[in-house]
Amino acid sequence: MKRIESLDTKHFGLWLFPIYCIICFHFTEVKFAGVKLNELVSLLTVPFLISGIKSINKYLVYFLILFLSFLFITICLNLNTTFYLNLEGLSPLKLPYLISVSRFIELLACLSFALMIYKTINYYSNRGIEVSYTLRKVLNANFYISAIFLLVFLLTYLNILSLQNSSIVYDTTSYDPNNPTPRLRGFYVEGGPLGLFYAALYILTFFIKGRKWLLRASFLLVLLCSQSKAGIVAVLAWHFYLFYQNFKSAKWFRYVVLTALLPIFYLVFTMVIANYIHAVQNFSGIVAERQNDTNFVMGRIAAVFITPNMVMENPIFGVGLGNYALVRNNPDYLGILPPSKGWDAPGLGVFATLLVENGIYGLTLFILILYFMYRRYSRTSVVSGEAIKVFVLICLLGVQLHFLYIWFFIGLALAAPNDEIDS
Repeated sequence: MKRIESLDTKHFGLWLFPIYCIICFHFTEVKFAGVKLNELVSLLTVPFLISGIKSINKYLVYFLILFLSFLFITICLNLNTTFYLNLEGLSPLKLPYLISVSRFIELLACLSFALMIYKTINYYSNRGIEVSYTLRKVLNANFYISAIFLLVFLLTYLNILSLQNSSIVYDTTSYDPNNPTPRLRGFYVEGGPLGLFYAALYILTFFIKGRKWLLRASFLLVLLCSQSKAGIVAVLAWHFYLFYQNFKSAKWFRYVVLTALLPIFYLVFTMVIANYIHAVQNFSGIVAERQNDTNFVMGRIAAVFITPNMVMENPIFGVGLGNYALVRNNPDYLGILPPSKGWDAPGLGVFATLLVENGIYGLTLFILILYFMYRRYSRTSVVSGEAIKVFVLICLLGVQLHFLYIWFFIGLALAAPNDEIDS
């Protein structure tokens, strides 16, 4: 397939497409009238999704039917659900029923975004432009954003810019004003999700041809400045996977893996999540000391103890789409944990959240769609097979299902490009 540089001026969409992706990737916390900017932009394509429902890829239709069933089942479950609404800053859109509708609209935005990726890549591929070239446009745009982030972080670190007045860098030790610790978060709520997103971008560089070291270096720097444990694990897991793919046929490989690589990976992995391991192992003693620490009684660590109780009580259909924060203060779920005063999210990743909110039903059907999609496309397209694997990897590491960037990989997979990944 030929690469045509002169088509940049002729095909204006090749300039608009990266801008569209930038908005959908980054602006997760910028809102207008309570609606996130990235989701608002993506929702503008919903009429395109609905009008072409008969001609769009069948797997997107399967996802749409599944998400509709989530909403319908949740409405039925809510009739017999006790909600705990004494939460600070509880907006109307987060009330029972409305939060489920909001979550469904967010998922609809994700499908619309995946459709746009799928259609755009197909359109330009059919006109002689390599997938690698289109992806590089997206990555280059993110490179410029990362350069701005790194510059702001550096100026903040050097006290040239104020840490307190910064919107994309924040202090992780605000309780100790004499020892500020800047952490990059971009337009995400905190550094963890930003770092995981840049880990996904780093992995995406393996899908393009040509020079890519500058892209990878900038994305890794952002990842380090964000202090994202999930992002670091994602990069390590990806390189371990690549090493496995390259040498799995060698007879000596299994012995190297068992004697060296697996222990090294396990050691690095446990070092990265050491704080979580310590908190879980000493949970009972820490609860009494940190009852007012929102970082402990909310989020991922608390969810490790709350979600099993939810699943045991609601195994088939879960607690309902978007209902986690509204029911997590149920004493039967909390155990020894104090109730949360604010809006909480489990932070355990897509599959765990699906199990909690949509039960075995939701998790099983979601995995089956991914499985049949992988079986359909991986046979004829290396890019499609790898894109689905990246989607699963990121989903395992704490991202939420309504984050648009993970659906970029679904759109890429459905386009089934024939370009081989550059080794």
